[in-house]
Amino acid sequence: MRVDYKKLITGYITEQNYKAIVEEGRENNARALRYVQMNIWGDYRNEQRWHAISALEALAEAYADQYEEIYRNVIRRAVWAMADESGNVPWAAPEMMTAVIKACPQHYKEFIKIMITNGLDSPMCHLGVLWSVGYLGREYLDEMEPFIHRIVKFLDHKDGELRGTAVWALKQLQYEPAFDKINGMADDDAVFWIYEDGRLQQKTISQIVDAGEEEICA
Repeated sequence: MRVDYKKLITGYITEQNYKAIVEEGRENNARALRYVQMNIWGDYRNEQRWHAISALEALAEAYADQYEEIYRNVIRRAVWAMADESGNVPWAAPEMMTAVIKACPQHYKEFIKIMITNGLDSPMCHLGVLWSVGYLGREYLDEMEPFIHRIVKFLDHKDGELRGTAVWALKQLQYEPAFDKINGMADDDAVFWIYEDGRLQQKTISQIVDAGEEEICA
């Protein structure tokens, strides 16, 4: 009986069964990677695309040492998608890059600056860049330092989702120079969505401002 791998991988992603996806990658990495990437599209609030990003990270963590160039090409395609001349809609391009970078920084850390530069130049990618900065975390603050002043500016953005994601990201970074500004946003009840701990969660800015350091950086 012929296996419908597209349906199989999509089901594993929905179930967050990343171990099974890694096993599929052991049998055929290119096939598993292809069907995982087919689930990374659409609206920022589409939870399936976030689970697919986690699946991409799991595959990269398991196989990037063995297939370094294949995962480097995933990053390169995401970079190209963010370029104006590509004509592509850059669905989750920063998040895809970040998943691979986080999984295997010894091979791909050099792309952090490119991810932030290209993402900030594309308004469609601003939420993805802010999430990426927070998800990568303080360990990569040196790579992010040239862009921090631009990240901090999002705290004043009229869009509450961008403001909230910037608050979350800067607290993840434990970027203390922004804390006075952030603490002054304790009454900001704008709602935004954030993917952490394997769940797409709705938060308010005031919740993030009031959260303790241990809760934010867990």
